[in-house]
Amino acid sequence: MNKALRALLLSMLNHNMIGGKHIPESLIVQSKIRQLNKNERKEFEKEYKALLNQGFMIRLKKRTGKGYDNHISLNPKALPELEKLIDAEVKK
Repeated sequence: MNKALRALLLSMLNHNMIGGKHIPESLIVQSKIRQLNKNERKEFEKEYKALLNQGFMIRLKKRTGKGYDNHISLNPKALPELEKLIDAEVKK
């Protein structure tokens, strides 16, 4: 797992972005990939899309003051698996 993706997941867990509580996708993703080079960004995007497709995160279009933006939150049904995934990465 990419270190930026792990940091994204940990920050969402620490701020309880689970289920109904969400954050703009562009805001949190840009804050985590700001320091990465081109190859690391491609790896991050690939792993991020895989987590979305596996159902670990929920992406919804939400109405904002300037139109519609994608917002993300962690899937409450997938939390035990997500915590195992993060713990496995820490033990490596």
